[in-house]
Amino acid sequence: MRRLLTPINILGLLLLALSLYLRDWVSRPPTTPTPPELQLEVMQPLSVRLYFSNTQVDDFVTEDRTVQVEGKSPGKVAQATLNAWVRGPLKGKGLRAVPQGSAAPDVWVRGPHFYVNLPTSYTQFNFGISGERMVICSLTRSLLEKTGKDVLFLVGGQSSPTLLGHMDLRRPYTKADCTS
Repeated sequence: MRRLLTPINILGLLLLALSLYLRDWVSRPPTTPTPPELQLEVMQPLSVRLYFSNTQVDDFVTEDRTVQVEGKSPGKVAQATLNAWVRGPLKGKGLRAVPQGSAAPDVWVRGPHFYVNLPTSYTQFNFGISGERMVICSLTRSLLEKTGKDVLFLVGGQSSPTLLGHMDLRRPYTKADCTS
């Protein structure tokens, strides 16, 4: 009579048991991950300095204002700054750079660089070179007041050679480009 428990049969039985265990282990559904806790960022007041045009449209008037910012990321601070800038001066001195009711530009931050997307409605402003300079430079100075190196402007999400035909928008603007 042949022996049933030979070393080969025992090895085969162990391999069969191992393969059945591995098949069962692999086919188990994954454990459900626990969702992370929702952390809402709190609106925090932040002091910003905004630049507007003087009445002769040849120099800047500054206004310190407190804006509400959700978090402290540079992009959110920059967007809150532009939202305050588009509302114009509140203390009576200076002129707004864009007409009342104009949309606020969108802004993105990458490292020390700001990218501002001006709405296409800004191309319809009836401004001369001084007015166009005030729009570009008051935006630039307001954004670069605390941080940043330069501001590159887009119009309607596209690169544009100019906004109103006077200033070159193909290159980024720095604080030094916008001194009075």
